[in-house]
Amino acid sequence: MNKCACLVILVICCALSSCSFHRLVAGKKAKSYGWDTLKSVTDTGHIIGPEPYVFMPLRDTSIKASDTTAKANKLIEQLSPLWKNRLTYNTFSGKAKVHFDGPDTKQEFTAHFRIRRDSVIWIAITGLGGMVPVARILITKDSFMMVNQLQKEVTLLPLAEAAKILPAKVDFSSMQSLVTGEPVRDGVITDAAVGFGGTWVIEVADSNYIQRISYNKSDSTMLTAQLRTIVPAGPKAMTEYGGYMTIDNRRISTGRVINVQNGSDSYTIDMNFMKIDFDQQLDYPFSIPDNYTLKQK
Repeated sequence: MNKCACLVILVICCALSSCSFHRLVAGKKAKSYGWDTLKSVTDTGHIIGPEPYVFMPLRDTSIKASDTTAKANKLIEQLSPLWKNRLTYNTFSGKAKVHFDGPDTKQEFTAHFRIRRDSVIWIAITGLGGMVPVARILITKDSFMMVNQLQKEVTLLPLAEAAKILPAKVDFSSMQSLVTGEPVRDGVITDAAVGFGGTWVIEVADSNYIQRISYNKSDSTMLTAQLRTIVPAGPKAMTEYGGYMTIDNRRISTGRVINVQNGSDSYTIDMNFMKIDFDQQLDYPFSIPDNYTLKQK
């Protein structure tokens, strides 16, 4: 259980966080969503139509007609406020059931998240319905600390060196967005189109990644976020968002399925939040017992 719990934490923290993505564990077909469909997730969660999980141009690039380009540019302008819209909060807390599905094992855990925006991410993992403490992590913009409560080990690192123990470099902003259900990467919209079943689809690029994000036209909620490296044949990832609820006047996804695919390896994490709060007074307890061993890097 310990190895699986730590892997859950690492994938949650790192799955989509930086350009050192190449050693990351990968995503397999989700139990109900799949790689071969784009899922239009509403509060009832239904599938609206297929789209291959491949990155193809949103428009036919062989068509050079000026009206086609003009329509796409108009849609990009229309959707820019939607893309730039982000949650506003000072603190976030949540409790989620996490199902981990890997090639050799399946496990379930409870994850407790606490965030002070742009400052601290605190994660506690328990097993057996919350009865067994497994791991505790505290991340700031410049430090990574993890207590392995089963093996009685502690890891302390500058955040810039966390790749020594994690499958990828750690980007604080991306981890924060992954937990709160926002777009994981920033970037500039490079293309836009009308998708299947009442959706908009935008393509966004930064220096390392290309994202394809679909939104529900009816309520502007984010449905899926596909991501790949700009480098050809690099890893691919997909996050699906559902179970939207309005909490303290904020619309947020309470159900996430995170798939990461890298070569033949495949992993899936299914997170379902049972409780979410904003702007509560939070503490971030993190103590190291005297009998714990400092893990050598």
